[in-house]
Amino acid sequence: MSDNRRDQLIEFVEREFIGPDPIDWPGMTQSNGQEILASDPPRTRYIAGILYPAETTDDKADLKDDECELLDEADGEDVEVKPQKLGDGTVEFLEDAEELINRSNAYRQSAISITVSVKDGDAIRVAVSAGTYIKVPAMDPATGERLENKYKYPRTALAWENDNAPLILPTPTDGLKKFPIGTTGLQFDITYRYRTGDSCIYTFTLENAKPKVKENISDEECFFQCKFKLFSEKGFSPLSDSQRITQDEDYQSNQLLYRNVRNYAIGHGCAADWDDSESVLWITTAIFPKYDIKPIVPSAIKGVSLDMLKMSPYGSFADTIRELRMMCAKYREWINGLRTIRQDLSTEYKITADRHITNCETCLSRMEKGVELLEQNENIRIAFQYMNLAMLMQQLHYNLPLQKWEDNGAGDISLVNPVSMPVVTDDSTWHNKEQRVYGKWRPFQLAFVLMNLRAMYDRDCNERGIVDLIWFPTGGGKTEAYLGLSAYTIFIRRLMNKDDKGTAILMRYTLRLLTAQQYERASAMICACDLIRKSHEDLFGKNRITIGLWVGSSTTPNKVSGAVKAYEKLYRGEGSNPFVILKCPWCGAQMGPVQKGKNQWELPGYRKVPLGRRKFGFAFRCRNHQCDFSTEDLPLFVVDESIYEETPTLLLGTVDKFAMLPFRPNAQKIFGYENGVKNTSPDLIIQDELHLISGPLGSMVGHYETLIHELCTTRTASGDIHPKIIASTATISRAKEQCHALYGCDQNDVFQFPPSGLDAGNSFFAEEKRNQNGRRYVGILATGSSSDATTAIRLFASLLYGAKAMRVDSEKDRDPYWTNMGYYNSIRELGQAATWIRADIDQHLDVMYKRRFEDKRYPTKEEYRKNRRYIWRDEELTSRISGSEVTASLANLGIRYPGEVDSEGKIKEHPIDICLATNMISVGLDVSRLGLMTVAGQPKTTSEYIQATSRVGRDAENAPGLVFVLYRPGRPRDKSHYEQFRSYHSRVYCNVEPTSVTPFSAPVRERALHAIMVGMMRLESDDRFNEDPPRFPDDGLIDKVRNVIENRVDDIDSEELDATLDRMEYILQCWEDWNPRKWEPAKNPDWSYADPVPLMYSAGSHPNEAWGSRGIETPTSMRSVDASCEAEVLTNRYVPKEG
Repeated sequence: MSDNRRDQLIEFVEREFIGPDPIDWPGMTQSNGQEILASDPPRTRYIAGILYPAETTDDKADLKDDECELLDEADGEDVEVKPQKLGDGTVEFLEDAEELINRSNAYRQSAISITVSVKDGDAIRVAVSAGTYIKVPAMDPATGERLENKYKYPRTALAWENDNAPLILPTPTDGLKKFPIGTTGLQFDITYRYRTGDSCIYTFTLENAKPKVKENISDEECFFQCKFKLFSEKGFSPLSDSQRITQDEDYQSNQLLYRNVRNYAIGHGCAADWDDSESVLWITTAIFPKYDIKPIVPSAIKGVSLDMLKMSPYGSFADTIRELRMMCAKYREWINGLRTIRQDLSTEYKITADRHITNCETCLSRMEKGVELLEQNENIRIAFQYMNLAMLMQQLHYNLPLQKWEDNGAGDISLVNPVSMPVVTDDSTWHNKEQRVYGKWRPFQLAFVLMNLRAMYDRDCNERGIVDLIWFPTGGGKTEAYLGLSAYTIFIRRLMNKDDKGTAILMRYTLRLLTAQQYERASAMICACDLIRKSHEDLFGKNRITIGLWVGSSTTPNKVSGAVKAYEKLYRGEGSNPFVILKCPWCGAQMGPVQKGKNQWELPGYRKVPLGRRKFGFAFRCRNHQCDFSTEDLPLFVVDESIYEETPTLLLGTVDKFAMLPFRPNAQKIFGYENGVKNTSPDLIIQDELHLISGPLGSMVGHYETLIHELCTTRTASGDIHPKIIASTATISRAKEQCHALYGCDQNDVFQFPPSGLDAGNSFFAEEKRNQNGRRYVGILATGSSSDATTAIRLFASLLYGAKAMRVDSEKDRDPYWTNMGYYNSIRELGQAATWIRADIDQHLDVMYKRRFEDKRYPTKEEYRKNRRYIWRDEELTSRISGSEVTASLANLGIRYPGEVDSEGKIKEHPIDICLATNMISVGLDVSRLGLMTVAGQPKTTSEYIQATSRVGRDAENAPGLVFVLYRPGRPRDKSHYEQFRSYHSRVYCNVEPTSVTPFSAPVRERALHAIMVGMMRLESDDRFNEDPPRFPDDGLIDKVRNVIENRVDDIDSEELDATLDRMEYILQCWEDWNPRKWEPAKNPDWSYADPVPLMYSAGSHPNEAWGSRGIETPTSMRSVDASCEAEVLTNRYVPKEG
């Protein structure tokens, strides 16, 4: 059967929320097929698509603040025809139009309206439909007698098409025309708004014209399932786009790219949908609007395979060059095609089109130079070939399934369903190769590597100063692109100095969930690189290629002693697992606690290493004897002390961790310093999810970039050498300004890759697939609901029911929609939702089954229970759960429906039914089975909305995404997004808000200027300088730090220069006056701060009163952290003192 699973779920929700929902059961349908409601009256049963009787209050009684202004803005231009020229009638019809729109937006709306543009001389027809219910006594089917206090509500369908005659549209003089629909009380209205070109703007309204007679509304006074559809003979005209006052490059680019995506209607109290044809022949109201955002996927180039094995040392280098040249030639052909298209563009787009074409030519030139380098430079060729081999090995091993250990009954553990290791040169050994594509570059990935071959080899070249931004939709393969460049960087660096053992790459993320996930993936690549190194020590040396995870202590241990204690606790079956790695990145064998017997535990993969004299270290070593890393430690580090000592080749961490640098002078080794002497530097800095580095967080990150840029700089006689900076994102606006503020680069040195073409979704390297499943969005606005909570509870219950009730070929086809990801904008809102799961949602689910008589359709209760849906498992993914719980929840999200059963027929592990999450999952969550999400309220930014909803539907073929967006009727912003649902989603990337980064603003200076000053001094100085007490720096060191900061501020925000220099002088004066005894506070046995005055103490902690006003509060995170407040419950009641 065709894949209509999403259609079934949407239809079920519509029947549940809007109706009608006829039930196949005796007494529940009329002879004409119309439903009879029995368990609930209509206004309780349905909560959307209802028109209530009109209120008789003034025209603004039911409006929320700012709602009129929002709607007026959306309507476009002011009325073109001046009222005084047309008489009093003009003023009257405008008031009528405003009244009708107000009724559409009332709390209990009595109208729904859409505003459209009609061409002169067009004939417009309409089809209106609705339903009414009457209250009749319920009769006992056995006796025919009336049942006391029992009622039924049979439905009557209403339809009106104006006898299929064209509607008579009002003129400017008429203003408003009304069409009563018989004697039903339903009325269709048309309001003339204004003229624009050869079209006129009209608002079409369906209203309940019955006046409200009593305070309590009856069901008979309301109309249900209300909608109307307009038909045009000539085709509707698009509405004019709103114009920005300031038109930056991004705005102009969007105008060009989306010039063919037009908006044809605006809803009032409802949404609008329209014909997808070139000529829009119909527009309809939509109570629950739907829109498919089609996937933008990496392009394939005919005749170019980009096979990793063929481009490795096992392949033909001549064939590699031929393919790469063919890719460049195809790109040139495509660019030439853009020039042809450009000729036919209107004048307003040509300057922007020229800029786009120039960017494409720049990209092509860098690619072609990369191919020339491959031919000319042997080291570059070798590094490129081994990069291909490493990336293929990474793919083959990273995708091996998790193999769990279990007690084998003989006093040991063994792997369940072990898999054999893949052999690179034998694809018959590649795991699950029928379902996955291994060893193929996407063209944009390899093009990106080619562009940067020179920059990673020639440290003095100009391209080092270019910030390359990979902009590609989520799931497109950005990670593979910069992992490939990382592997190349590691190999070319070793080829130039095989004794190198410093950190080559800094890879930074903003969220610990993303960091932990990407660490696992990057670890597989590093394992591949180290095995290649081991086989070719003549090329790449004897020093191991390693990776470190540098995050907060809540995720991994800071000290080796802490890691050893955590290991010992786990061995006793106590405590949580702080080691992050739960699966060998090379063979897939489980790592971490495994129960053996009743009270015995094994820790396969974790190792306590004897160091002599009762000292121990910690390391990872795989227990699987098939694994290459079963006889030597895996090249992984997660303990801070080990990272400072071993300086991993690739260091992966959160941006927040870099705030700790002023407190950690021993971290200088990461940046190539040894006791204050500069020996080496990182060559590559990668910042993933750049869009998150904005606002207050972005300003702090930009501030600390002053320190990081300085630490990564190598000064030579020929000039300063800086690392290459790579950033990536799927959603960003005004990237040049953001990168300039963050990294101090010139705005012209920010290059977005792949550069845009002339149409959205087509950049040669990517194309929009109109014939593939897109991610489908459904808007839910339930104006008849008693509360937002009720709406959410009913939706969650409906989707639980629907996933079980849908018609499928196989039970496994339910899996993508079995787990509902509930996305919330705050932990407070999520916390409320968490209380519903076991009570309200479960109860409403039970009501739904009984309303449909499901409990009576099975011969026994056991059979009924077996076939209905229950909530077995719910999870939470937020910042308030520990790192080990996050890792476990991620693993649980991978459990599929139906679950495996044991020998007794019981399910071993239930899949998650509901997973509630905040923006923690908006980046980095990549679970291909997930297809369903509920978003509670429009997220604060479009970027967050795109990122969060992209977590589902990542496997478009097998699990196409379905996102329900719950809009709150009482929130004007939510309602505005709902009413313009289609126009918003059809140009969703245009709506990404520009980011703001102000790294030297007053609040940031106050918080952290001293931190980057102290950080520079400590991390670039010898051990003696870092001893207690802190010595006041000499003039040379002060001048050096002042010059670095002065140059940075002058480049980024010169207006803040004087204030910044003044703040620096104040900080130095305080340091000299205070005469501190410690760099950071000593601690008492109870962990409170001791009396000796420190130069710095952690932000959010409580200073010792003995310090007075001395000591500077210093961030330990890039985010605002407040001091904790502890509360104690008194055991004795308070007794007032007598006297």
